[in-house]
Amino acid sequence: MLIATSALLRRTGSDGRPEVLVGLKKTGFGAGLVNCPGGKLEPGESPEEAVVREFMEETGMTLAAGDLTPAAELVFRFPDVPEWEDLRLHYFTATRFAGEPQESEEFAAGWLAEAELPYERMWDDSRLWLPPVLAGEHVVMDVTYAGRSKVASYTRQPSPAG
Repeated sequence: MLIATSALLRRTGSDGRPEVLVGLKKTGFGAGLVNCPGGKLEPGESPEEAVVREFMEETGMTLAAGDLTPAAELVFRFPDVPEWEDLRLHYFTATRFAGEPQESEEFAAGWLAEAELPYERMWDDSRLWLPPVLAGEHVVMDVTYAGRSKVASYTRQPSPAG
């Protein structure tokens, strides 16, 4: 199983509404979809170290591992797509960061009002777990896809005490 990490940065916009950093994945797994920066762990990396590195590579923004809040532990299974390995995603939120997003070869990020998240342009599972994360819940979920783009089934586990 592949291990990956991602994070959702949050801030208050100039109009006072909550905003999140999302963007268009331009290459690789999930290309063409809107999501958050992140990627696979390198050997010896913790999930926190990986998300700090991925944010710098994909957006030019600086995060500190100590400023990350665990928000979700997600497992994705793709039984109909043998060339895709199952994936365990460690998902974080953060409100402290440095810099503004810069477009990279892999990702074009920008700030968007939370209320305007384009779920129809995101991975199908996002609608299941992202709203609870935005509400401050910690989500533990196992998702099985039918083919490459539609959720076939999912199980949400009780959140760990914390």
